[in-house]
Amino acid sequence: MDDYSAARLVALDWGTSSCRAYLLTEDGTVLDHRSTDDGVMRVTAGAREAGESREQAFDRALRSLCLDWVEAAPRALPVVASGMVGSDQGWAQAPYVELPVDPLATALPLTRVESSLGPVHILPGLTAPGPLPGLLRGEETQVVGALLADGAGDATAQAGGGRERTVVLPGTHAKWVRLRGSVVTGFATHMSGEVYALLMENSILGRLARPAEGDRWEAYERGLDVAMGPDGDPGLLGTLFSARALVVTGRLRPDQVGDYVSGLVIGSEVRGELRGGAATPGADDVLLLGTDDLCDRYGRALSRAGVASARGATGTTPRALAHLARRAGLLGGGSGTAGPDDADRAPASP
Repeated sequence: MDDYSAARLVALDWGTSSCRAYLLTEDGTVLDHRSTDDGVMRVTAGAREAGESREQAFDRALRSLCLDWVEAAPRALPVVASGMVGSDQGWAQAPYVELPVDPLATALPLTRVESSLGPVHILPGLTAPGPLPGLLRGEETQVVGALLADGAGDATAQAGGGRERTVVLPGTHAKWVRLRGSVVTGFATHMSGEVYALLMENSILGRLARPAEGDRWEAYERGLDVAMGPDGDPGLLGTLFSARALVVTGRLRPDQVGDYVSGLVIGSEVRGELRGGAATPGADDVLLLGTDDLCDRYGRALSRAGVASARGATGTTPRALAHLARRAGLLGGGSGTAGPDDADRAPASP
């Protein structure tokens, strides 16, 4: 039987398409972990199809992941969750915190929901005010993990001073998060991954494309050059059709279409961000957090614009969740308002 005597926290990274659960010690060391495809959209859709409440569906998903941990632990375990579980499509909507905010030093407000395993504390998202408000939910946990891995922490939250940097999180909805020290000062969202998938699955460009064996960097970088050079002045919508025209005129092979279009999409995103001042050409304070393939693609695009980048540490989410839980008062040494009673759990059986 596993020894869970050092367990102090159940932490959930609950996103749109998956849920990752971690059993943690007080300092964020992982004692056990597991994941499921029961992301927010799947749980919500299942509740609708079964005619049950969303609360019942999320509670059942939580029990399937964590019941044995809670029953085996020698003490009550607080549960903290981040990600889309706190959205209007999730278990309960956790309010957004308006920027600027220092997630390393701030006790973020928690939204408490009841479950058959005890209270679940959902972390808030972040919002950037303005005529086109920005929304961030889940990625801020990755940013916290990257900062902690980079040497930031409780005692050094102010040590970074005014150092400005940008954290880029490629993905379905790519995020560019701007930091001053450990303070999040702004961010932007690009639906690049989603747009690329739509183009490849549903547009005339996708019907031209043929499978490629591995990455065709030549075609990808050709797309970057178009998007980031004078030919990219009309913007993404003004360059996308070139993928078809180049194939028809014999200047691009069908098995290069996917990578060429990827270069157009990512190149357009990077060009727009650099022009908007999210990163300064020549700076070395751009951190990439994501899969190897996507970080390679964004790194090449940034390099073409004269911007050096570094890869952030992976696997930092558990430590980040423990840090945020501690700050919120769920673990010892926190500065939040949650007290010991908040950790009391209900009976494990329904």
